[in-house]
Amino acid sequence: MEVLGEKGGAGLTHRAVDRHAGLPEGSTSNHFRTRGALIGAVCQFLTEHDLAQLERASQGTSQAGSVSVEDAADRLAAIIETWTGQEAVFTAARLELFLIAHRDQDVAAQLAVVRRAFRKQTSEWLESLSPGAGAHALMVMAMVEGLTSNQLLHREGRMSVQELRAELHTILDSLK
Repeated sequence: MEVLGEKGGAGLTHRAVDRHAGLPEGSTSNHFRTRGALIGAVCQFLTEHDLAQLERASQGTSQAGSVSVEDAADRLAAIIETWTGQEAVFTAARLELFLIAHRDQDVAAQLAVVRRAFRKQTSEWLESLSPGAGAHALMVMAMVEGLTSNQLLHREGRMSVQELRAELHTILDSLK
C-alpha cells in the first residue's frame, strides 16, 4: 500500500516492496508471483479495508429513518477526513489503482466488484436516511470521491471539517 501510494503505479515492484518492508529480495515475489498478483493483493486489501469502514459508518442504520442527516453528514465527513489525513497514503494508492484500472481489464474487473458492493451498501445506508434516497447512491459516491480528491490533492482548496459537514448536510438533506 505504502509503496503504491508513495511511488505510484510505476514504482510498485517486488523489489521496492521488499526494500520498503525490510525483507530479503525475492520475498514478495514468493507470495505474489507477478506484478498483476501484487496489484491484485493491494486491491483486495483496500477493498476489505474500505468496505469495513463503510460498514462501521453505517452501523445502527438498518431501518429507514433510523439515522439523522446530521449524523450521516458527520459520518461521511469523518471518513473523508480519515482518508485524506491519517490514511492519505491509502487514498493515493486507491487513486493509483483507478489509473491502473483504466488500462488494465483485470484490475478494472476487480474494482467493479468493489464498486458494486459500495453502491449496494451506500444505497442501503441512504435508505436509512429516507425511503427512496438509495436511488442516489452513485451520485453520493461520486460526491465523496470528488471531495476526497479535493481534500487530498488541493491543499489550498481544502475544506475544514466544519465546511465538509455543512456541505454534506445540505446535499444529504436534499435527498429526503
